[in-house]
Amino acid sequence: MNNGMKALFGAVLVVLFSMFSVSCSKQNDKNIVGKWQSTMINYQSYEGENLVEQSTENCINWYIGFNFKSDGTGQYIEYDSESGSSTSQVTWVIMDDKLMVTSESEQTTATFDIHSITGSQMVLSVTEEYSYDGLRAKDITTFTFKKI
Repeated sequence: MNNGMKALFGAVLVVLFSMFSVSCSKQNDKNIVGKWQSTMINYQSYEGENLVEQSTENCINWYIGFNFKSDGTGQYIEYDSESGSSTSQVTWVIMDDKLMVTSESEQTTATFDIHSITGSQMVLSVTEEYSYDGLRAKDITTFTFKKI
């Protein structure tokens, strides 16, 4: 393959990749609109690169939820069968593979990694990295939601 063909092929790949990236983000924006309820939460704790603890909890008598509206606003919902529910107003935005949800009352932002968003299921995670006693550690919490 000559240099001109290589350059053209490379340019075509760059254009296709950028179109794919933009369309995925736009598709996530459309798929996320609606009401979501957690069904399962998976916790993983690492020390260095070693998994030291893992557990999974099904959301039976409690859940967290979101109601994402197409204008970038919505609600965050917490429900517990013993204490009832609470709702707070949020704004949200998707940037690449991140979902950022800002609580209007607390002015805090949670940043989730988007694993998948389909018409009926959403999988998000939050990673917290820290160190103690000179050891790197991280906790990863993965949330599975169903659209309701």
